[in-house]
Amino acid sequence: MAVIWVQTKFPGVRYREHATRKHGIRKDRCFTIRFKQKGKEREEVVGWSSEGVTEESAYAQLAELKQNARTGAGPTSLAEKREFERLEREKKLRQAAHEERTALNLSAYWKQYYAPHAKLEKAAETWRREESMYKTWLLPFLDKFPMRELTPHDFDKILVKMREQGRAPRSIQLVFATMRAVWNHAFERGFVQQECPVHSVKIGRINNARTRILSPEEATALLETIRRLDNNAWEFTLACLHTGGRLGEVARLTWGNIDMAKGFLTLMHTKSGKPRSIPLTKTLKLVLDNKTKGKLDELVFTNANGDQWRSMPANFRKAIKQQALNEGRNDRRDLLVFHSLRHSAASMLLEAGEHIRTIQEIFGWSTLAMAQRYLHPTDEGKVRALKNLGLFRVFRG
Repeated sequence: MAVIWVQTKFPGVRYREHATRKHGIRKDRCFTIRFKQKGKEREEVVGWSSEGVTEESAYAQLAELKQNARTGAGPTSLAEKREFERLEREKKLRQAAHEERTALNLSAYWKQYYAPHAKLEKAAETWRREESMYKTWLLPFLDKFPMRELTPHDFDKILVKMREQGRAPRSIQLVFATMRAVWNHAFERGFVQQECPVHSVKIGRINNARTRILSPEEATALLETIRRLDNNAWEFTLACLHTGGRLGEVARLTWGNIDMAKGFLTLMHTKSGKPRSIPLTKTLKLVLDNKTKGKLDELVFTNANGDQWRSMPANFRKAIKQQALNEGRNDRRDLLVFHSLRHSAASMLLEAGEHIRTIQEIFGWSTLAMAQRYLHPTDEGKVRALKNLGLFRVFRG
């Protein structure tokens, strides 16, 4: 059956009726418009009356396309117009999604994005410290507004409050460092576009370098105390001291990274990301010889539950207390902590006469300045050095 087209009273607009479907009391009508585009006749379907299309609305669309063709602005066909409208809808959806993302306040971003990431990627002790800084200082002061609206003034308030309460400069630094970590995480994922406001807040230069190290005698006594308390903690602590490795580096050491024949172990998961090969001391080699060897991908040192060490052994802290190694000391830089093992190992090697460049290589410091931050010659070493200087004859001209 041939299709019958009916011309409307509006030039360029016609319709055909559906064979069976009705709209109201009459058959449904499909409206089209005819026009010239780039010199060629073109006809496009506008839609059905059941979809809300009328003669008038079809003619209005035709008039709009002709106007666009005359002015050179806007779509000149229904296909172009529909594509333009589709792109506009997508643009609005993206804008709405962007607005929703960037409207997040600190607590929402922390719960939904930062915390799940940090719990998996950061050392347990680092995560606990950040969580404490967030709950105690950041959340109470910064959660009223979206992160994107935070200003340096908001952080000035935290700074003033912490100083009023007599908080240590290092504590202030940790709070601001936590905020920077959260902000950088959000910036990399497009939740904020501007620099972290913390950068504009001056908290002053902070000297948090630790000055205290274990003497060989203190280290021996400490290890003996830990051994009586917990053999697993003793093995792990001894390995950290005898390699100078960081807690996380030694904790992730596997049997496949130990070469007993050559007398070396390799720390794969280092802070710099570069594997670091370290010779085995006689004591550490003996400890490893007495351990039951695991599969190549199994951890060498685990806690009493067979799990990876993620923070300092509780019995390390207990042994420090039993030995009274921190008694009477109030300056945090003068307290012995688990990381002091690394300082102590480096200083013991320096005291034994090892070249500073060799120590730098073993410990994985990228610069000599970083190595010097960790090395602490003893008073006895200084006296011995000056005595050696006295052996040289100095001639005056």
